Amino acid sequence: MFIQHRTAGFILRSENRGESDQLFRIYTKDFGQITVSAKGIRKLNSKLRSSIQIFYLSGIEFVQGRAYKTLTDAVPVEKFPDLRKNLLKLRLAYRFARIFCSLVKNEAVDENLWRLLYRFFSELNQSDLSLDKALFFYYFFFWNLLDALGYHPELYHCVFCRKKIASAETFWRPDDGGLICPSCLKRAAVRSQKINAQTVKVLRVFLSRGWPTARLLKADPVVFQELKIISRKYFHFIHEKR
Repeated sequence: MFIQHRTAGFILRSENRGESDQLFRIYTKDFGQITVSAKGIRKLNSKLRSSIQIFYLSGIEFVQGRAYKTLTDAVPVEKFPDLRKNLLKLRLAYRFARIFCSLVKNEAVDENLWRLLYRFFSELNQSDLSLDKALFFYYFFFWNLLDALGYHPELYHCVFCRKKIASAETFWRPDDGGLICPSCLKRAAVRSQKINAQTVKVLRVFLSRGWPTARLLKADPVVFQELKIISRKYFHFIHEKR
C-alpha cells in the first residue's frame, strides 16, 4: 500500500532520466532533503511540467515506492522570477545549490536550513548585484550554511591558547576550526595560511549580521582572493568529515 505525502520544498537540482522522466533533488520542510522521480514530466502534455522547475518553491505530493519517491502532484508557491532573468543570479543559485546538496544529509529535517534557503532565494531574487556584490552574496550564504550545519569557525580567539585575537597578523587553519595567533603558529600540525585583518572583519559581519548589512561592506581584491581560498579549504575539510 502506497502512502501519499504532502510537503513544500525548494527544487535544488534536476537530472533527466530515460526519454521523458526527471529526478529532482528537493529540500522539503517536513522530510529534509529527498530525491523524487517525476514520470513523463518532460512530455509537452505533462500537467506537472510547469509546476516544478529548478529553483521553485513548490507544494508537492509524492508516494514512497520500493526504490524511489514518485511525484504525484505539484503546485508552485514562489517562482522567484527575477532570478532566472539574470545569468549572474542563476549561476549563483546553481553554485549554492550544488554546495548545499553535497553537505546536507538526506532526510535530515532542519528548520534553520529551511529558513536559510528561503532567505537565499528571496534575497537573490530581489537584490541588484554587481559582480563584487555577487561574490559577497555567495560567500555570505556559504558561511551561514556552514554555521547552520554546526561548523561555526572561531573568529575572535586563538583556537589553541584561547586568547583574544588582537594582532593584525593572524593565521587560519580549517582543521582546527578557525584563527591562530602568531604565538601559537608552531602548534599547528600543518602550515597555516596568513589571513588579512579585513577578511576576518568580513567573516565576522557575515556571521553576525543579515545580508542588508553585509552588502554594504567594501573590500580590497585581496579579501576576495582570501575568501575564495579559505572557503574552498574549509568546504573540503567539512565535506571529508561528513
